[in-house]
Amino acid sequence: MTERESQQSDMPDNSAVETNDSDSSPDEERIPLEEESSTDETISVEASGASMDDIDRLLLDAPRNQRSSLIRDHLAERVGDDSLEWIDDLARRAANHGLTIHEVRSIVTDLAWISRDRGERLPSDTAPVPSSAGEYYELFRLVRSYALGQRLRFDFKFDSLRDVSQHWLSEFDNDALILSFVAFAALGLRLPHGLDLYERAINAPDADRRTRHVCLAGMWLAYHVEGQAEKMLELSGQMMAKGEIDENVFFRRASALRKLKKYEQALQEIDHAIHMLGIGNNAVHQDYVRERESIILSMQLQRHADSLAASISAEVVERAEKRIEDASAALTNRIETAQRVVSDSLLKIVEILGLFVTLAGFLIGSGVVVFKSSTFNERIISMAMVIVGSLVFFVLLRVVTGFRRKERHGARSK
Repeated sequence: MTERESQQSDMPDNSAVETNDSDSSPDEERIPLEEESSTDETISVEASGASMDDIDRLLLDAPRNQRSSLIRDHLAERVGDDSLEWIDDLARRAANHGLTIHEVRSIVTDLAWISRDRGERLPSDTAPVPSSAGEYYELFRLVRSYALGQRLRFDFKFDSLRDVSQHWLSEFDNDALILSFVAFAALGLRLPHGLDLYERAINAPDADRRTRHVCLAGMWLAYHVEGQAEKMLELSGQMMAKGEIDENVFFRRASALRKLKKYEQALQEIDHAIHMLGIGNNAVHQDYVRERESIILSMQLQRHADSLAASISAEVVERAEKRIEDASAALTNRIETAQRVVSDSLLKIVEILGLFVTLAGFLIGSGVVVFKSSTFNERIISMAMVIVGSLVFFVLLRVVTGFRRKERHGARSK
């Protein structure tokens, strides 16, 4: 996956803001109205030709669930001129119209994406807050921090985001979105405490849709975390259960399912993401299509690997069986040869013993004849018989041993 692909896929869901307007509800804590001040600037609205007062009146008369989209659309016209005045403008309107912190986060996220898309310079964390902020100094600082944090997050500036967000934590008392920035940077840098920060962010009391999107994007990058895909599915499932459904959620789920080798489910998720994506988001559409191609390629590679493994397994089994068969035949041959050698040895021993018994009988009989011979000639004849018998015995013994030796030599040569 390319860096461009990752960046584009983090695009905030503008359609969700227009329809649901950022997680607001009547009982949420709202930023109190700022007292009217003569120092407030008036800014012309190029689209309608109305003054700032006209926009304020529209906001006062508009339903609460439409205020975010009105402010966002109004400020979006000024994003990209490198003045970055839209940031303080947003903070001022948030104070004037009592926007909830969730509405502020949603508007900042969308405008920060537009700012990045138009190549606007990064906000400065050290730029002084205007004196007109008055008692809302902290709100102005928070909005600026949100804008810078989202810009650094979109561009994957992990080191820079870690450095500034660590300072923000102490300044804004563990704000959930700030926590998510810290977790995103830590996960991107593969720091050991990244997972703990991730858990803190998603479980923070003021966590909302924007916070969870940052955390989901961070986990999407955290290939080093054990159970990464399962954690992505768990968080995205929680978001869907809360009604926080948009194309990016389905995109992340498709990526997680691909890593778990659940390719059919992954295809369903990415197809749903493509279906939900608005017209005109060509770069994001290309990233979604690339994810779909990755799923299909992974599926094909898995099938090829399975087929190759089965083929190799069959070949290995066949070779093993052939070797076992050859070894068994060789072992059987050796056993038969050993048995034949033992049998021949025993037979030879029996034959030799038989010759010795015969010789013993011959000698005993000859001795008896010699002792019973009365004349000299009879004794000479008896002795001659003994000598001839002995010679015959040795000849027979030689014949027997020589014949067996020839048999063994013939068997070996075969």
